[in-house]
Amino acid sequence: MRLLSVIFGLLVVVLPAGAQETSEQPGAYIADDLIVYMHSGAGRNYRIIGSIEAGLPVTVLQRSDDGSFTQIQDGDGRQGWVETQYLINTMSRRVQLPELSQRLAESEQQRNTLSSRVQKLTQQLAQARQQVTELEADKAEAQQQIAQLSEQIQSQDTEELYRMFTYGGIVAGAGVLLGIIVTFIPKRRRRNDTWM
Repeated sequence: MRLLSVIFGLLVVVLPAGAQETSEQPGAYIADDLIVYMHSGAGRNYRIIGSIEAGLPVTVLQRSDDGSFTQIQDGDGRQGWVETQYLINTMSRRVQLPELSQRLAESEQQRNTLSSRVQKLTQQLAQARQQVTELEADKAEAQQQIAQLSEQIQSQDTEELYRMFTYGGIVAGAGVLLGIIVTFIPKRRRRNDTWM
């Protein structure tokens, strides 16, 4: 029974480690150092079989027992062991740089486009303000002309009314004078031409 417990305990410890060693974990990157050497085994004493440039994405195949070395596969299909300290989980600056440069160029282009649009809109706004100023000047001039014409009409109405009163007074005075003159004219006597 004790032997079964020990075997079961070993299986529990060994099985997850074996599963970790055989599973592929994509998404690791070589850290942004100059060059990382690939070894044929999990240690510095193993033969160097090549190098891999910094920033390249790799696939993690397995890790050593102490975790200091990791077996990887690069984009060309080469496999080897590198020190785990040179692996990072985030995208390296070398991979990010072209993408960031492209995004920066797109942002710069958008900024230039927006700047051009702002300049055009500013020019249109200045033209619109100038037109508003001219229209306000025209409006003020028109209001002044309307006021002058209103004064002229009122003045003409007053003159016409005065003229009508004057003509009416003259006509009335002439009528009164004529009436007085008519009363002073002697009347003729009628002749009696009757036959006796």
